[in-house]
Amino acid sequence: MARIYEMCNDIDSENILQEKEQLSREERGKLIDFMKSEGIFSENGKKKRRNAGRTVVWAAAAAALLLVIVPNTSAKAAYAMEQIPILGNVIKAVTIRNYQYESDNYSADIQKVRLEQSNGAEKVEMKDVGTEADRMEGSIQTINESIEEMTDRLIARFEEQKEQEEGHGSIDMSYEVVTDTDTWFTLRIDVTEIAASGFQYQSYYHIDKTTGEIASLKNLFKEGADYITPISENIKEQMREEMLADESKIYWVDSEEEMGEQFETIKEDQNFYLNEKGQIVICFDEYEVAPGYMGLVEFAVDEEAVADIRK
Repeated sequence: MARIYEMCNDIDSENILQEKEQLSREERGKLIDFMKSEGIFSENGKKKRRNAGRTVVWAAAAAALLLVIVPNTSAKAAYAMEQIPILGNVIKAVTIRNYQYESDNYSADIQKVRLEQSNGAEKVEMKDVGTEADRMEGSIQTINESIEEMTDRLIARFEEQKEQEEGHGSIDMSYEVVTDTDTWFTLRIDVTEIAASGFQYQSYYHIDKTTGEIASLKNLFKEGADYITPISENIKEQMREEMLADESKIYWVDSEEEMGEQFETIKEDQNFYLNEKGQIVICFDEYEVAPGYMGLVEFAVDEEAVADIRK
């Protein structure tokens, strides 16, 4: 919510008043009276500074009112409104089922998670931002369906294995919300399967809260930009540096030995997340770019490598 207020506060109040001819008398009066009542305007029409820590309902109500009226009055205001995340939306990850099994030879601990949307501004009429809210609802539903399909597949595979009553096996599935800001949400699913050998892999789900849409790596860059090449080259550089500094580390890059498929470039839809600094962190599953003993590996992309193409 602080982000919502920050974006609203950045709008040039003077421009709003200068362009008042674009507002009906009723709209202008409603806007100014509201902003005065909330302390955004003083009685003489000057913008005031205020505490960004007001309640969620106030922030959502203020932004909702501005979304209805302000974008039609100023290009600057319209641009600022485009940057505001969908109002009041809080995405929660909730465990809806915990499948567990334990025997001498087999074990399973599978957490089935579901995303839920909570609106902190339920008392505010949001008809004019319905399109974005619908996108958010659709994105959450799509992600939940994907998670449900994966969970059911893992449980079915495990039950088939244990019915054979031969050998050993285990499956563990857990989740973590790794990014949750005013503008971005990322859920990570962690899976470890052990049969004859072990295998770790991850699935990432991203929602851009400013649009309500499911996001992928390409959405972080300008349209048409080649992000694969600079990211891949930066990662290979980091791999080389790590191997020089630590002989125990091995990556499949620049190697003449037939140890594994040589890493050339990331995939178009490569797993990633945004860390607390806003850096892109590229993630690789076990065996994807290194021997199994290296486990899951990840690299924070140097900001300089993609600065020219980031949105």
